[in-house]
Formats: sequence, structure tokens, C-alpha cells
Amino acid sequence: MSKSLKIFFLGLVLILYIPVTKAQSKKFISGNLGYSDNGVATLFNVAYSFQNIKQDFFELGFYSGFLNETETEYKIDVNVHTLNLGYFRKIDFLSVQKDYFLVYAGVGGVIGKETINNGNESLPNGALITSKDGSIYGGYAGVQGDLFLTDRFSLLARYTHYYHVNSEIGKSKFMAGLGLKYVIF
Repeated sequence: MSKSLKIFFLGLVLILYIPVTKAQSKKFISGNLGYSDNGVATLFNVAYSFQNIKQDFFELGFYSGFLNETETEYKIDVNVHTLNLGYFRKIDFLSVQKDYFLVYAGVGGVIGKETINNGNESLPNGALITSKDGSIYGGYAGVQGDLFLTDRFSLLARYTHYYHVNSEIGKSKFMAGLGLKYVIF
């Protein structure tokens, strides 16, 4: 391995593991992978706090659900992509005193797009789909648990319930997943 590559990796390790507990952290990024209504889903977030990220935060996230419609006898793919904006606050009585395990609850709004059968209006047997693709909007509520591995990295467990006011195929959806969080100083 070349000397410059070794220096790069050493610098990366130092940056990723610099302690941030003495200063109040205000930002993090996270990613989750999970189960959602007969399919899989991903959720990526960027969060910011005006005080300390371990107390409360605002998040901006992108949710993608790759689902299968189960209300009919046909296999119909449904894809949901939303932009989420919400606020989460630590629940003190469920969190551990030393901030090794924190539980948050939050609410927010969503706006996005719902695609049914990849935009095709007909099924292979000739049946027509009467539901339309289109924009969706609504809200969500969630609970998130953070298990801190280091000052910067956490394991996440998250349950989020979405309500899409104008969805053609079901107003209520959920995501239960696991992920990683990286605290940015």
C-alpha cells in the first residue's frame, strides 16, 4: 500500500472517531432498511438540532417503499417515494441516563409520488388498473431508538407510520427497520 493511501486511511479513521461528547453535536445523517407493507423500504435522513442532537432534532428524509399490492389476486408492484420533514424529541423515561440508549418520538409531513404497476395501466392477462399514479401528501409519526456504539456511530431501530391523504391504493403505510447513524460535529 502506498504511503499516501495509508495517510488517507489514517486521516479517515481519525475524522470518524474524534470524540464529540464534550461539545454539543448538532447534525447527523442516517440510513435505514426495513419491511413495509408487503415489501422493502429505505429511509435516509439528515438531521439538525438548534441545541443538542441528543435532546431533539428536525429531520429531512427520503423514503422509498417497494411494495406489492395484496388486495387483489394479481401481483401489482407499488413504488412510493416521499420527502419527509419532521421533528423528534427524546423521551426521557425510556432513555438511559448516560445517553447510551436514547428513544425519540416525532411527527412530520410528507410529499411524494406513488407509482402503480410501474406506470402500466394493464396487467399481463388484459385486466385494466383503474387506480392512477400521482402525487401524494400526508403526515407521519415515528419512534426511534439509538444505541450508541461510539461517540459518532449508533445503531438505529425505527418504526414510522405514514398516512397519505390522497393515495389511490391505501392511505396507511408503515416502515419498521434497522439502520446506522453518523453524528457530524
